[in-house]
Amino acid sequence: MTPMQTQPLVSVVIPVYNGENFLTEAIDSVLNQTYPQVEIIVVDDGSTDNTWGIIQSYHHKVHGILKKNGGVASALNRGIQQARGDLIAWLSHDDLFLPEKVEKQVNFVLKNPATGVCYTDFQIIRSDGERLAVIRAPWYPVEELPRRFLRNMHINGSTTMIRKGCFEKAGGFDERLAHTQDLEMWLRMAAIADIRHLPEVLTLSRSHAGQGSLNFERQLDEEQRVFPELYDRYGPERIFPELRNRHESLKQAADRRCKFADELLVSRHWYRFCLTQYTIANGLYPTLCTRLKASLCKLAVKLLGDERESLSLGRRARALSGLGKQAEARRLNLQLFLRHPFRLDALFMWIINWIPKHGLRQLKGILRRIFQ
Repeated sequence: MTPMQTQPLVSVVIPVYNGENFLTEAIDSVLNQTYPQVEIIVVDDGSTDNTWGIIQSYHHKVHGILKKNGGVASALNRGIQQARGDLIAWLSHDDLFLPEKVEKQVNFVLKNPATGVCYTDFQIIRSDGERLAVIRAPWYPVEELPRRFLRNMHINGSTTMIRKGCFEKAGGFDERLAHTQDLEMWLRMAAIADIRHLPEVLTLSRSHAGQGSLNFERQLDEEQRVFPELYDRYGPERIFPELRNRHESLKQAADRRCKFADELLVSRHWYRFCLTQYTIANGLYPTLCTRLKASLCKLAVKLLGDERESLSLGRRARALSGLGKQAEARRLNLQLFLRHPFRLDALFMWIINWIPKHGLRQLKGILRRIFQ
């Protein structure tokens, strides 16, 4: 092999909007890579703070692009269009690459030439850099990915490395999407490329109050709009391979719609959304089972609250607790419990958030010793 073949150029795209607090750390983490053939493309998506000034301070070390605000997907597309590398990585402006991230992924891709997308494990860090939980990402065969993506988006974009040719085949990110652009992209990628997992922690993913991923309600609204669109676009056979080659009828269409709802009911507890799906299925081919499932969803909404309440109160409370904001977390958990007294999980979390952080660590240690 020639040196160019053994050391392909890697383009790291960093999309950023008003990221002056963390951008320097992100860029420095790429500059400190052990792999030498790296270009850094930072796309300023119309920031109103000092983001562009930070980018310019790196001079020739960084290729800066300034554009009007259009969202993460548009910033990623602009950076990928300008990338010269055969391999593309992207890094959220508030995340960090560990020093060997690029080198280890390049080696993995070169040793596995069929790999089109490589992703890794990662570790959560607080805004101050304190390291928290390690997330071990699972791997599934590509034919299982559409169903798995419905349950949970297990691929962290900042951990990925993608062959540029895959983007040329699949197309760019959907710029209409603000929260699910990666899910929609991985569905397209899974149809044309092998997606592989490198089981090492190579990225630090920052959790802080200002990040867009904490905007739960907007993310939920977009997911519930996009998922039925993906179901209609790709067909149930793409999500559920076991349904292929079956004769289509109203009963089959209703069964498939129910299967779609069953998956989201079990994995995401989208009671109100699934009620709509069961109603559609019952309109296609009425059955007692479908009506029963719809009735159970109605009961769950009344007793437990719908998915919007679970996100805006319960999930936000957990996020705030992780950020050290126990008082706000207690308020949201109590609000959820008072609305729905069957939500004993909210009551439990309300109690837990009264325990000081050091006391909680001691309690976890005691429980660990008891159950070992």
